[in-house]
Amino acid sequence: MVTTFYFDFLSPYSYLAWTWLRDNHDKVGQKSHIRLKPVTLAPIIKANETKGPAEIPSKRDFLMKDCLRFSALHSIPFKAPAALPFNSLYALRISLLECSGLDQLRVIDGLFRGAWEKGLDLGKSETVEKILNDLGLPGAQWLERVGDKDLRRTLKSNTLEAINHGIFGLPTFFVDNGNNQELFWGNDSIPYLKLFLEGNDPLDISQYKMFQTAYLEPEKNN
Repeated sequence: MVTTFYFDFLSPYSYLAWTWLRDNHDKVGQKSHIRLKPVTLAPIIKANETKGPAEIPSKRDFLMKDCLRFSALHSIPFKAPAALPFNSLYALRISLLECSGLDQLRVIDGLFRGAWEKGLDLGKSETVEKILNDLGLPGAQWLERVGDKDLRRTLKSNTLEAINHGIFGLPTFFVDNGNNQELFWGNDSIPYLKLFLEGNDPLDISQYKMFQTAYLEPEKNN
């Protein structure tokens, strides 16, 4: 079984979901191979012809209140970044430089913490450099590589992969167990993801198929 975590540092819910995955990485890894896939949110929104949360004032306000409530109840440090929305491209490409094991986990965690725990602006190269330096990594050297064709190509490939999987928002956990694929969108879907990984998915497939038929073929059923 493979579980892919699609995320953008720009997304506060991606940060909240990341804190769970980070703290439960070993436990989840016992049930499923984990892949971490940074993607850009804007093309995903465009591909689905929807609007981003910031483009809908009432949704934007709800989102921030919801994140503040959730983080407070779960004792997760949460602080709005200095600038919203910020350009996350530098951070996304940097997170692809180390693509296996602990190094990638450390980099992703450091960048998420910088934005949503410390309220820093990831859109500034000097901010990203300092975060990397604080992790004991060569910040200036890595930043020189953010324009590399291979990094740009990989990020675009990740985003296209997400779109082809039908992903419409972030964060999304995409699970492939060999027999079927399931996506779990949003931080609030984590309880369902956990049940699915444990083999205790409460989904009633027969009811789901009836819903599909009724929704996709309304005229035939009238």
